Amino acid sequence: MHLRGISYAFIASLLFGLGAVLVQLLGKQIDATVVAFLNLSIGGLFVSLIVLLTGAPLFKALRSFERRDWLDLFLLACPGTSLSLLVIVAGFARTSALVGGFLLQFNGIAGLFFAFILLREHIGLKQGTGTLLLLAGGVLVVLKGTQAITPGSGVGDVFVLLGSIGIGFSFIPAKRLSTRIDSLPLVAIRLLLGAATLLPILAFQLIIGGAHSIQWQPSLPTLLIVLPLYIVTNFCLGYIIQQEGLRLIHAWEMSAITQTVPLFATIFALLILHDSMTTIQALGGLIAIVGGVIVSISSETPAPATLLTNQSVQFGTRAAQAPLPISTSVPAPPSNEPGEPV
Repeated sequence: MHLRGISYAFIASLLFGLGAVLVQLLGKQIDATVVAFLNLSIGGLFVSLIVLLTGAPLFKALRSFERRDWLDLFLLACPGTSLSLLVIVAGFARTSALVGGFLLQFNGIAGLFFAFILLREHIGLKQGTGTLLLLAGGVLVVLKGTQAITPGSGVGDVFVLLGSIGIGFSFIPAKRLSTRIDSLPLVAIRLLLGAATLLPILAFQLIIGGAHSIQWQPSLPTLLIVLPLYIVTNFCLGYIIQQEGLRLIHAWEMSAITQTVPLFATIFALLILHDSMTTIQALGGLIAIVGGVIVSISSETPAPATLLTNQSVQFGTRAAQAPLPISTSVPAPPSNEPGEPV
């Protein structure tokens, strides 16, 4: 089960790495608010359709929600999803891909911090070493070895940084809700609620600046290929796989493995944008892979111990409840009649 959760985390990171390349293409042609709203709304409707086709209830689990569950759902959908996506897309439009990719590294650090503080998850020495290797490898992949990190526009850098922190924080409510609701309905509700929170922002932007203030210059390949591919890979498959992984592993493990997103983004940049890879990038990718292996094999899996404990308890219970054997052969008491030898 634990290995499956690790695999889900790596697959989700691969999909999000592809999304980092696709969002670069979208942000240059479509307004950030429109991109975020289309992704969340269409993705939410698509996942909802999948839930309905499988015959699973969409909103039934919400009936048993308590106040804390509703708060976690709001934190997951609004600051953890919609607002984070909005500011990241807006930030990439105002800064370079190099700086933005570097700042996205902070989502893993933020996720580790929140998991340690809010979920009280324990991170051992081996896991911490693997996480540091993942972070170092991701930084080397972003740096490319030949370019230096120079700040872009202050607003763009702050936007990407805030969005990264929001993504890291989203692992906490997602982990808490993983025990309360199945992955498919949760992702559908998360996306639809996130899209609803963007409607006032989009309406305010239209009222204040007018329709001409919203950038809408997509090419035909962007509308027919890039946008649908981004929605399906990131806001359907990516979120579903990541949420399913959170049911099986710790939140800090998911945060650590997301450090491989720049590695996958670089690979897709080579394939799609025909970018080049330097020796430092290759070395960073190797370091990130080693760190991911350390995190994967050194993480403790409490399930077997719990199972053993349950079996022991059940065995002890059955032993306590088992009736003691009663002998049917009862020896005759000694006779005290006179004249008989004792």
